[in-house]
Amino acid sequence: RYCNMAATTAQVLPAGPTLRLLQYSPAWGAPSVDPRCTKAQAYLRVCGRSYEVEDASAAAPGWSPLLLPVLRDGARAVEPDGLYAHLREGGIDADAKLSAEERAESAAWTALVEERLGLALLYACWAEEDNYAAVLKPAYAQRLPLPLCLYLPWTMRRRALSQLARRGAMGEGVAYRLGGEALEALNTRLAGRGSFFASGASAVDATAFSYLTAVLRCPLPRDTLRAHLKSLPALCSYVEAFSTTFFGSFEPLLPSPETDPRLRPPPLTGRPTAFPYAFGADEGGGGEASEAAAGGGKSSRTPKQRRFKERSRNAVLGALGGALVYAVATDLVGGEEELDEYAADEQQ
Repeated sequence: RYCNMAATTAQVLPAGPTLRLLQYSPAWGAPSVDPRCTKAQAYLRVCGRSYEVEDASAAAPGWSPLLLPVLRDGARAVEPDGLYAHLREGGIDADAKLSAEERAESAAWTALVEERLGLALLYACWAEEDNYAAVLKPAYAQRLPLPLCLYLPWTMRRRALSQLARRGAMGEGVAYRLGGEALEALNTRLAGRGSFFASGASAVDATAFSYLTAVLRCPLPRDTLRAHLKSLPALCSYVEAFSTTFFGSFEPLLPSPETDPRLRPPPLTGRPTAFPYAFGADEGGGGEASEAAAGGGKSSRTPKQRRFKERSRNAVLGALGGALVYAVATDLVGGEEELDEYAADEQQ
């Protein structure tokens, strides 16, 4: 069942300039917390192209976390809108084996996944208050540096709600109906198959895997989409096969925070998380050892210097605390108003 997909990975492309993929780090056993970042990794692996992964929380200044994934090909940085066209221009084409008719069919399936299943996933993650507060908000905040972790999840949510309103999908029934229809169609197509086409995995497989694994792995308290997907064993087997073939493993699924209190989100820290799915050079580092070594000697500061340092530290902590309180208060107080506002826009 896996032979077609395995055959694709055997065709490794010649080594070229180092490709670096800037993305959100993994979560819940998925290659990335963001399905668009997972898709970029899956596409490169289907093509057999080596690459390196750069954690967004450790990236150099100047990048926009609202435009991930970003591909760095030598000195050029390619944003999501042009990422796959850039790869194809460089000879990295996951659809190279497809005929013209199969490419047209692939485009139709890709649109179904991104426009219907993607819309339902957007609603489940960002419009469902319980899911956003318990899972999505802390997940993204932990993957961003200070001060972005304090306000960026709120900004991302506003963008998601605006997108849902423009597409007329602010209603729970509409979003989940579209997602359910997409899951049923995918299940019919992929039942008993390892890929969409007989020639092996292609770009549409990378797209389908990225959204299906997000639905399957994200432990949302209100998991309507996940429950529907788990009721389709053939589709779950497809996700497991792709993950095992191209990412080397398929980790056990996590229960939702509602059923397992141990999975409640940890406190906000703004620190970068671990990165188990880096496919390239393993860049270690960290300044903890030097800090520990520096703390071994006796302080030579005068009492006046120590008082100044203490006041400075208190001032910084006070400023950070004020920013955090403002961000939380804005999110909590404005949450219901945002939903009412977007619902009103949709009715108009």
